Amino acid sequence: MKRAYKIEINPTDEQKSKIHQTIGVSRFIYNFYIARNKEIYEREGKFVSGMDFSKWLNNEYIPNNQDKKWIKEVSSKATKQAIMNGDKAFKDFFKKAKGFPRFKKKKNQDVKAYFPKNNKTDWTLERHRVKIPTLGWVRLKEFGYIPKNSVVKSGTVSQKADRYYVSILVEETYIKISNPNNEGLGIDLGIKEFAICSNGNKFKNINKTSTVKKIEKKLKREQRKLSRKYESLKIRNKNIKEGRATRQNIQKQVVKVQRLHQRLANIRTDYINKTVFSIV
Repeated sequence: MKRAYKIEINPTDEQKSKIHQTIGVSRFIYNFYIARNKEIYEREGKFVSGMDFSKWLNNEYIPNNQDKKWIKEVSSKATKQAIMNGDKAFKDFFKKAKGFPRFKKKKNQDVKAYFPKNNKTDWTLERHRVKIPTLGWVRLKEFGYIPKNSVVKSGTVSQKADRYYVSILVEETYIKISNPNNEGLGIDLGIKEFAICSNGNKFKNINKTSTVKKIEKKLKREQRKLSRKYESLKIRNKNIKEGRATRQNIQKQVVKVQRLHQRLANIRTDYINKTVFSIV
């Protein structure tokens, strides 16, 4: 049985730089593939597959554009994965399962860095660390969450605000647990209460707790600060030195807002998982 795990990691500054580089190149390649396909589709009514785009990119585009050599500085499998993600997005669009693929923005942090398994020692797990290809050993923030000596099939690294996470797919031995209870259970999801079960159990709405309300209030306050900083940037002196300082302050404020969004998401996800576990 395959099971997915996601856990926070604590990379070094050098490892962070490599993660940022891989994520940046993956985002560029994904957006480049979307833009190239959009251009060809509007001009010729054709769709370029991920495989054809990969061949064109490596055999024609990069050799003829020396200023794009930096694409080769990350793993070729990482860029290939970004292309195939775009290929899947277009196929879903043609199947009418999803809308037209959108460009990925840096501020959304919705791109994962794919680090392929090149040899047997890659993606090795120990109690407090994991060996990620090209990054080496990276410390885990939580010990013992992932079973030791698990066989990792694949993995990605992502960033949210100023925190880093590793997501891995692990092969585990499945032990079937018999459940003698065959009775059904009705669940009503509402607004006043998060869930009401037919057996009488009620689960409160986490969004109405004082903790969440306090964080949401702080989030609104920080978002207003960020908006004021953007407006201030438009009317301030265009001096280069002052402009750089202003952008740095804006980036700090962006991270503050991202942290609060992440904290709210973690609280809600944790509550949902605990509620599901309690019901099951």
